[in-house]
Amino acid sequence: MSACLACLALLWLIARIMQTPVRFGRSSTGYVLIIISGAEPRLEQTLNGLLWLNDNGILRCRIIVCGSELDEDTRFVASAMARDHRCITFIENGELPE
Repeated sequence: MSACLACLALLWLIARIMQTPVRFGRSSTGYVLIIISGAEPRLEQTLNGLLWLNDNGILRCRIIVCGSELDEDTRFVASAMARDHRCITFIENGELPE
């Protein structure tokens, strides 16, 4: 039983080490730019993963989704995520949001 607990503790430590936070300087801001053309069925999963990193302090950044010629589903996901999360900005066809 103690060997099992030791293994679990070791795995937990390794997982924490692999999640070392990205630290920006006092005068720096991090951005993640996602460029999409056409349909992107995994956009919501991608954004949720980046939000998880952001919420857990691993990668504090602004997320910019830049799309062109998006299908209806991708446009809906991008605009809904931008509306629901302040750290996400959605730019479609080069037009800045209002």
